[in-house]
Amino acid sequence: MNPITFIYTNSLDMTADLLISRIGTEEIFRFNVDLWREYKIKIDHAGLTIENSAGRLITGNGIVKFYWRKPFMSQYLYPQRTIPSELVYMEEELSYAMRDMVNLAWSEGKIVLVEPLADSRVGKFVQLKVGAKYFKIPPYKFVSGSPNFLEPGKSSIVKSLTSKRVNKDSVLYTTRVQEDQLDPSTPWMIQDYLPASWDVTVVFVRDRMYGFELNRDGFLDKTVDWRETGGPEAADAWRRHQLPKPLEDSIVRFMSDLGLHYGRLDLLFTGEDYYFLEVNPNGEWAWLDFYGEIGLLGTMIEEISPRTTRFSIPIPRWIR
Repeated sequence: MNPITFIYTNSLDMTADLLISRIGTEEIFRFNVDLWREYKIKIDHAGLTIENSAGRLITGNGIVKFYWRKPFMSQYLYPQRTIPSELVYMEEELSYAMRDMVNLAWSEGKIVLVEPLADSRVGKFVQLKVGAKYFKIPPYKFVSGSPNFLEPGKSSIVKSLTSKRVNKDSVLYTTRVQEDQLDPSTPWMIQDYLPASWDVTVVFVRDRMYGFELNRDGFLDKTVDWRETGGPEAADAWRRHQLPKPLEDSIVRFMSDLGLHYGRLDLLFTGEDYYFLEVNPNGEWAWLDFYGEIGLLGTMIEEISPRTTRFSIPIPRWIR
């Protein structure tokens, strides 16, 4: 059996689509957790056996790399739908089984690049505390329960810690607000507003970095969050950004401190100074080099392909 990379994701994943189109379907086995009923799955003392709807069957022994992408179940992937409670139960059972298969793959050193559920270990406050050693950081606070925590007349931004939907039809983008107009009974992640001219995002892939910039002048009068402008035009507006050597060195030390092989770091650039905002340990990257002209796509293929050297992410003590 040829070596296989197992991609654990859902059916709406452009990154997985792009990688599979370049690496080839014969070297990738894609498991879309929201389509779990299309697979035949068996887990026993001998390990994992799984067959997809096309009749392709693999075993755990054939998997040499495991890439954690976006395994969102139907109840999270399609919040507008009413999911029957019985189906929710079945999906939770399936998710539990697959999650422990991930742990087994982790114990065997097969997980590459992305640490499963890294957000639970290195969340926003851990990132900001560690990041303060290496970067400038806009002052921040998380508040709930008292109006005394909100400064009258101060212009700040609020953002979501979880990126969950507020309701079925809306999400909280990063938004500029007057602090004293916020509801003090609601939990808020608040950060000082910084009038920066550029968004900068850096894709860190083990020992390589790819920087990109987006000029904010075209949308700051409407929003501080480029994602809210919508449409492919917003994504296409990103350009390469040359990272200063001191910033590169800081990013390497920061990611080493967090123990991450991969992450997409978000910063603001004033023209003189960089300010660290956060790192997404499983951040999207495909739109930044969709045609492979920059080198990022080629680097990701090199890391994910089952035919290249495997650089396993650290195995935590509780799994080892």
